[in-house]
Amino acid sequence: MDVSGVIPKQGLNKTILLLAAPLIFQNLSYTLLGVTDTFFVSQVGTEAVAAVGLAGVMFFAVMMLFRSTANSSIVFVGRAHGAKDDKAVGEAVWNVLNMVALLSVIALVLPWLFTFLFQFAAPDDGSSVRQLGTTYLQIRAFEVPLAMFSAVVWGFLVGRGDSRTPMLLAWIQVLANIILDWLLVPGNLGFPALGVAGAAYATVMSTAIHATGSAFILWNKTNRQRYGTAKFRRASRAELGEVLRIGLPMGAGDFFDIAAFSVFFAMVGRLGTDIAAANYIALQYMSISFTMGVAIGQACSSLVAQYLGAKTPNEAERAGYRATWLGMVVMGVVGLGYLIAPAALMDVFSDEARVITAGVTILKLVALYQIIDAVAIVMGGALNGAGDTRYTMVVRGVLAWLLFLPVTYLLIFVVDGGIGGAWIAACVYLVGLAIAYFIRFHSGRWKLLELR
Repeated sequence: MDVSGVIPKQGLNKTILLLAAPLIFQNLSYTLLGVTDTFFVSQVGTEAVAAVGLAGVMFFAVMMLFRSTANSSIVFVGRAHGAKDDKAVGEAVWNVLNMVALLSVIALVLPWLFTFLFQFAAPDDGSSVRQLGTTYLQIRAFEVPLAMFSAVVWGFLVGRGDSRTPMLLAWIQVLANIILDWLLVPGNLGFPALGVAGAAYATVMSTAIHATGSAFILWNKTNRQRYGTAKFRRASRAELGEVLRIGLPMGAGDFFDIAAFSVFFAMVGRLGTDIAAANYIALQYMSISFTMGVAIGQACSSLVAQYLGAKTPNEAERAGYRATWLGMVVMGVVGLGYLIAPAALMDVFSDEARVITAGVTILKLVALYQIIDAVAIVMGGALNGAGDTRYTMVVRGVLAWLLFLPVTYLLIFVVDGGIGGAWIAACVYLVGLAIAYFIRFHSGRWKLLELR
């Protein structure tokens, strides 16, 4: 995608949507990975489902710290591609791969870290939840280096405007995971029935398949010749420092946000089983609009980085505002469904009156802030694409832990606001993010950021 020239107004919407559409399907595949594991593990028993569910939340938070850091390759590749500097594209990839190698060494301690942390997350009540969850986490810890490598290649592709290839790789991984789950969890075609451990092995192996495909693409003949990707390059300390300066805040910001929502869900769970069930069902619907918003935000990151590399910051600004507008429209339309027929949506998964009533409350509140959420997601993507990752990290960390969670506790347990109060607190958090990101983007300070 050549962005060095000015895209006509009638072409910018199409450019953003063509880049975002495959990313929507890619992000949906990640959701399906979890659904697949849950489906097969449910055949083992209730304790197995509880173990994988609890362990999965913990793993996802830690994984995002590593994977989002590796995703920072989109910023460096986007800049270099926008500047039409193919050599710099290859150098950027190797700089981030150097960082991934260092982080992979750190990741070796994750099996022991997960064992330590999970004893606090899972109750010692005589059930097998703690043992099963610990086993699941210890196995999946070996997935982290593979996922980071794939994340670097994802940034290499999307940073140059190619979102179709990552989508195809993601769905190959989903297909592999389904087959491997079928073989290893219940034990089919002579394979041992490994249960929860089998689900973990299946996911690690499918991630390895994804990483292998990513390696083939990164080092194919075309990319070797054009970008020099096959030639090993050792990053200097300054280059590693720059990658960490941009990448680590991206990972930390996602970690702060996901960890805060994990605590939020734990507080909601204390309202009762019916409320927790309603919250979980509502989340499945919310993931639809969220996935679309994130995809548009990722497309915006790529375009902003490319325009800045092409030395056309005004075009980057226009892309940021246009992507935000598209995100508001798309997420607003989906949110309208939550508002019009919340009871019908809840009835698909439950026929219990209390669950449906609580779910209707959640979906109505969620519908009201979809447009605000779109601003927060896409503007955050624009700032990250510009390399202003430290700002987005600080804002997310401060608002999540000093505003969101305290207000949630206040509205649930002090004011007795129930599930409605909980999601009002979430709305306050997202409004704060949207305002902070919009002010920063409107200031234009991100246009002045230089990457070494």
